[in-house]
Amino acid sequence: MRPESLRELIYAEPFRPFELVLANGSRMLVPHPEWMLYPKGAQTAVVWYPNDRLRIIDVGLVLELDLAPPVAAGSVAPDPI
Repeated sequence: MRPESLRELIYAEPFRPFELVLANGSRMLVPHPEWMLYPKGAQTAVVWYPNDRLRIIDVGLVLELDLAPPVAAGSVAPDPI
């Protein structure tokens, strides 16, 4: 996966929730763009959740991005945990 693809999803308008599929088969839901930090040029990204859980990932280990349908404006994202 190209790092630019991940950045495009984070800043897409309208935002579409997505899952990161990692090399070990695990999946991470990103239901809102504010839940992910991926600085330009970085090799790692951080996904954090409302319960203060953090996931730090090596972007090079992301094999797939699985997009969900767009979330309607004004709706609340589902709780991932």
